[in-house]
Amino acid sequence: MLRLARNSLQTLARGSTSYHLAFARMVPPRRWENTNTSSLSDEKVEEWLEAIKSLKAEFSEQDFLPETSLAPPGQSRIDMIHEIASSETKFEPTAEQIAQMESLKDVPVPQRRDPVVEHVVNMIMRHGKKQRAEKILSRALYLVFCQTRQDPVELMKKSLDDLAPLMMVKTFNTGVAKAAVIPVPLNQKQRNRIAWKWIVEGANKRASCDFAVRLGEELVAVYKGKSTGFDKRDQMHKTAIAHRAYIKLK
Repeated sequence: MLRLARNSLQTLARGSTSYHLAFARMVPPRRWENTNTSSLSDEKVEEWLEAIKSLKAEFSEQDFLPETSLAPPGQSRIDMIHEIASSETKFEPTAEQIAQMESLKDVPVPQRRDPVVEHVVNMIMRHGKKQRAEKILSRALYLVFCQTRQDPVELMKKSLDDLAPLMMVKTFNTGVAKAAVIPVPLNQKQRNRIAWKWIVEGANKRASCDFAVRLGEELVAVYKGKSTGFDKRDQMHKTAIAHRAYIKLK
């Protein structure tokens, strides 16, 4: 058994050696490319060497300043920063630009990010994918604009404000057999969250397979007053009015 293994290894070694020899015969030997060094004359070489020596002497004496140490050939070294500053001309606005500035003087600078839009994006977002939520809301607002031809952001704010409830009821333990159901007012973010929850519930009942399309259609329905969320809002207000006797005023 050992003899067979030794013979097979010797055969493989001979085959690999013959293969490498054949490959070496096929590949031609590498030849170095001849570089044409005769293109530079002796005078040019001497000029380059003198320039390098002068630069070394200059950099050894003082710090390297590109704006003063380097200059095009045939020109004296100049301070480029001083030249640029001296060549600058003062800007003089035209009459049209002045009139435009006066017309926009009282216009407030818009916010970079709308807090209501950011809140809605955060409510849409799942698993930390904020860009996907922004894309969904952007497509939905574009569909709203196509159907109403109005500012979609302002329309969404108006829809949220119309649909959002003013108060809700909460159950508090009183320590006796009966718990107290007390109406509690809501702040703006709480109102928007409840209204958006109802908008999403209404959008999920629509037929489209794209969530952005369903959302846009539901926003238009809320704007027109045809959403099912208004029934939920009215029911919540009726429950709060029925339990108004439990409100304790301070």
